[in-house]
Amino acid sequence: MSSELESLLLRVDTLSRGNQYLQEKNKEKDVEIAQLKQAIYQQSEELKQIILQQAKKIKELESEMKQLRKELRQFKNENTPSGAIPVYLKEELQKSVQEPKEPKEPKPNPRNARATPDRVEKHILLACPDCGGNLTEKKRKCRRTVSHLQPPTFENVGHDYHPYYCKNCKKEVVPKIPNTLPNCKFDLTTAIFISYLSVASNNSMGTTRRTFYDVMGTRISKGTVCNTLTRLKDYLGDEYASLEQQIKEANARYRDETGWRKNGKTFWDWVIATTGAVVYKLEKSRCHENALKIMGNRGVDVSDAYQAYNRLEGPKQRCWSHLLRIAKEPEHPFAIDQEIEDYKKLVAGLGAIFHNSKEELKLVGRSAELRKKYEKLQLECLQAVRWHGKNSNKLINYIMHLEGEWFTFLEFPDVEPTNNRAERALRHVVLKRRISQQSRGDKSMESYAMQASLFMTARQKDENYMEYLRHVVEEKLNDDGKS
Repeated sequence: MSSELESLLLRVDTLSRGNQYLQEKNKEKDVEIAQLKQAIYQQSEELKQIILQQAKKIKELESEMKQLRKELRQFKNENTPSGAIPVYLKEELQKSVQEPKEPKEPKPNPRNARATPDRVEKHILLACPDCGGNLTEKKRKCRRTVSHLQPPTFENVGHDYHPYYCKNCKKEVVPKIPNTLPNCKFDLTTAIFISYLSVASNNSMGTTRRTFYDVMGTRISKGTVCNTLTRLKDYLGDEYASLEQQIKEANARYRDETGWRKNGKTFWDWVIATTGAVVYKLEKSRCHENALKIMGNRGVDVSDAYQAYNRLEGPKQRCWSHLLRIAKEPEHPFAIDQEIEDYKKLVAGLGAIFHNSKEELKLVGRSAELRKKYEKLQLECLQAVRWHGKNSNKLINYIMHLEGEWFTFLEFPDVEPTNNRAERALRHVVLKRRISQQSRGDKSMESYAMQASLFMTARQKDENYMEYLRHVVEEKLNDDGKS
């Protein structure tokens, strides 16, 4: 029993000595690791210094090389005549004198890409076209893809049918002719093409008539063009109402108006544009009732300072482009030189505040605090005016009359500081007005407003107008159209 106890004690003593030895070794390793970390840190710092020195030296060498290249270009450049080049300037040196060009990756050009051929034609030569000699065919094969335009042609189709009498409805019914508007001389494709020429391409009725005759050899009257465009109105009402609803739910609505003519009398073309829809409304007057015909359920209305928009409910954003244009074109003469300098400072201050607000918006994002900050800066800029003349007072009154409506874009999402989107939408209508001058009737005017709305909406969405219009009309025809 005593011998077993002694052996156990001996083993315990041995293990304790081993444990103590391992602890000492661990301490030595920890010290070595700490020393290695310190050495690595010192070496990394030294390498950083070396890298900085090398970078500085590289920069100096690049600057020196650029200066030498400029000096060498005095002897040889793209404008130097060959007789003025010294004989000792070798070809290798000439290459080094040229300004280095950054490598540019070739950009694919889908417009020049050849399409896959629909059919293949084989061409052979039996004799030389120049001398008439014998020819030997080579192993190499060549292919040239050419796109051929097939002239459009009309096909006059006769649709025979019998009328039927319905005993339940107590009336006469006839079969439906597919893809044809009721009482229309042409099919739906022709009606859509007429709409494209008149609305999308802004052609007059006379130009549309000549296009049909010159391209397709078909005579068509101006009355047929007008009647076809007017008939399309009956199938666009639901889609037009859908666009109005989209505008009401948008985060931002951009509004503007321009003149229009109907039988020599002035009407007004009101436009409301968003990122996904555009709606035109042709009205008789420029009063606020017409401006309120499409009220937004939410979001911000962006417009110029026209007073008809003041009665719109909800937050508003006034156009900075109009403000800066008015500020840079003073209307009245200045009385004294100090007034001129003070007005210049006012205009420059407003421009700087607007620029800084856009830059800070990119950095920190939209918030109510950012809006309040720049509204305060704008007020301080106006209060800094010392010489109050007619021009400065007019500009200050213009801004203060719409106080709180200049930096709305800093708080609400998807809001731009200008109504340029509405201006761009009006440009197409203005061109149409200059070409066609005026509308003759209420139906044709309403039909143009609907088709122009669909066209500009398709352009906003980068869609094909003809396919968009076909989808809308066919859906309505399949639902309840009869021919």
